Amino acid sequence: MKLFIKRFVPFLVSAFVACGVQAQESAIAFDGDFYQKMNEDFNSVIQVVEYIPQRENASNWTRKIALRHYPHLTDARATGALLDTTIKQNPANTAEKSVARGDEALVSYLHHPEGASLMEYRILYYTKPKEAEGLVTYEYTYRFKPDPKLSVGEQIPKERQRWLGAFANSRWALPPAFLKKP
Repeated sequence: MKLFIKRFVPFLVSAFVACGVQAQESAIAFDGDFYQKMNEDFNSVIQVVEYIPQRENASNWTRKIALRHYPHLTDARATGALLDTTIKQNPANTAEKSVARGDEALVSYLHHPEGASLMEYRILYYTKPKEAEGLVTYEYTYRFKPDPKLSVGEQIPKERQRWLGAFANSRWALPPAFLKKP
């Protein structure tokens, strides 16, 4: 038995380390859960990497984190203000919070198209990171079935304060495609 443990434990440790390196490249952690990479697009003007919880898939996700890179935009506050204005003009949205300070902006809202079977609560954080040209947006989306007994304002998830706090303190490593070229 001791011989088995002596041989098996090092094997497990090396497998764990190898998996950890892989997990860092294809997964991120947020709010006590791990998110796997669902999609990436580095060929467009807006570069995008999206993550969903490991137990979900592209057709049935309930939570999603998206990292977006806008290399040609430079003003996070103006971009956040423009999104806030656009949100307020669309009757399918209920604006909840818009905050701008320094070189960053945070916007959150509830997207609820009339007659849709799902609603989405979204938090977007715009920032101008030192390691990337332009702006980066960190976005969290929570998708859920609306409760017909509640008003639109009452549909905003109770967890939003926890998410806003956790999201404001979460910064994941940017994909290499987002980074400045040396």
